[in-house]
Amino acid sequence: MAKRSKQLTDGLQNLQAIAFDVDGTLTDGTLTWNASDPASESKSFHFADIMGISLARRLGIQLALISGEPSPLVDRFADKLRIPHVIKGCRDKATALREWSEKTGAPLADTCFFGDDVNDLWAMEIAGLCACPADAAEEVVRYVSAHPRGFVSQQLGGAGAVREFVDALLKVRNLEGKHVFKLRPPE
Repeated sequence: MAKRSKQLTDGLQNLQAIAFDVDGTLTDGTLTWNASDPASESKSFHFADIMGISLARRLGIQLALISGEPSPLVDRFADKLRIPHVIKGCRDKATALREWSEKTGAPLADTCFFGDDVNDLWAMEIAGLCACPADAAEEVVRYVSAHPRGFVSQQLGGAGAVREFVDALLKVRNLEGKHVFKLRPPE
């Protein structure tokens, strides 16, 4: 695991909330349409990322999905993982993040925005922490790499990047996943 800056370590220690973009972050960015049913689409999610979200939830971290796409699959994913805050079809992720922060009471300084493309940058700019997968857009990787509380995963979007971030969070807090997994998740 890469050496973390003191600012990132402090940020992970105080982290209260994480908002995730979906496509390219929690998925590999592939969208599949069924030729016989144009309304049918599919997305693939990685179980390592699913476990990472479950561990974060068990720590009491507030979670949200902020997606530019209006896909019903985002709702299905949120329901399965008990993520209560879902903003879909969002064109202004910074405003959505700010409103979510006010609604939940989690300060932006203690919130991470995890995204992968240029439309996520404005939300990253107002969040106290930011993160991206290894295969994020070059401009995003450059921004997150330069951010004092930025985390660039070594994993690809939809292939364990979120889990790597949560594992770093656990490590900074001197926790092990097996102990956190035993915790009863907040309702």
